[in-house]
Amino acid sequence: MRSEPLVTSAVQISRSGGAPGTPSAWETPPPAHLPCRLVLSGGFAVTDAQQRHLQQQARCLGFADLRACLQALLDEGWSVPQLATHLDTTRTVIRRAITNHQLQQLPRRQRLARQRQRAARQRATERAAALGFANLRAYLVDRLVTKAWPLAQVEGELGAAPATLRRLLDQHQVRRVGVTERQRTVAAAARGPVKQARAVQQRRHARLTKLGFATLETYLQDRYLTRGWPRRRLCAELGVGYVWLDQQLTRLGLRP
Repeated sequence: MRSEPLVTSAVQISRSGGAPGTPSAWETPPPAHLPCRLVLSGGFAVTDAQQRHLQQQARCLGFADLRACLQALLDEGWSVPQLATHLDTTRTVIRRAITNHQLQQLPRRQRLARQRQRAARQRATERAAALGFANLRAYLVDRLVTKAWPLAQVEGELGAAPATLRRLLDQHQVRRVGVTERQRTVAAAARGPVKQARAVQQRRHARLTKLGFATLETYLQDRYLTRGWPRRRLCAELGVGYVWLDQQLTRLGLRP
């Protein structure tokens, strides 16, 4: 039998799959081509444009990363719509970020309470700025430490509830100092005329009630206009001065 000549390619590989001159040249099939594979080791994360935008927003607000930002705002009672507006994105993106970072929103009642506290803090901050202070802490130090105002006076100026003021003092670590004797004397002197005027007003009202009149106006209409009593007699019955009575007649429009 005549053997068939081996046909080789340009790279010296037989058509049959074996190397030229080997017994398996006609029996061994050519090796299969393995697909290329990329093997990755270690963890990695895919970040899309929306997530990168959130990361940048979080850093602009002073947070180390997005997770820290979301955690802090959620702890303050921020809702998903509020977060979306604050971070300049959509609600869907915020919900996905919360899920990805495995964060939890506060229960509704607690979240609403935190929102009210944040609103009260914002109003107090704006009031302090309107009074010329750089920040709320500077205002609290001035009023409570430097000037030793009573808490009620600070609450009135800020328009804050007692509980709100206590939280603000704790947050800004401001502690009241004891009122000095001089401050106590000045405060008492300022309250003296007010207390005296209130006591005089109470005595006048009690006198009118005893005479059967609900107001000074009804008394004067009866005694002065209807009966024609002179002002000297009115002063004697009411126990008031002539100048004060004349002022009241002018204020009420009862002078002839």
